[in-house]
Amino acid sequence: MSDKPGTPSVYEWMGGADALERLTDVFYGRVLKDPVLAPVFAGMDARHPHHVALGLGEVFGGPDTYSARHGGHAHMASRHLGRHITEEQRRRWVDLLLDAADMPKWEWGQTPPWQPDAG
Repeated sequence: MSDKPGTPSVYEWMGGADALERLTDVFYGRVLKDPVLAPVFAGMDARHPHHVALGLGEVFGGPDTYSARHGGHAHMASRHLGRHITEEQRRRWVDLLLDAADMPKWEWGQTPPWQPDAG
């Protein structure tokens, strides 16, 4: 996935699809309990966390599955237009995602983080 031999993409370093699926499951579990975001996501399709995991994977250098199956960024943007998302809601979404990603249990990549080969 990386354009440099031996250098992992961010997607590979973070653990690929499995790690992003776990992340979005935990994240959206928190979103649905959050007083600012729960009303926005009430009635959310159960597959939404999976779709977000695919999109994030593509952004971080993984396969283009989201674009191939769901229309990519343009489709994602079209699904959010007209929803009247406030700045507070946008910021809260980002904060919760960062908090979910910052959990020590994920063991992102390798410990210590991936380093290039000495050769």
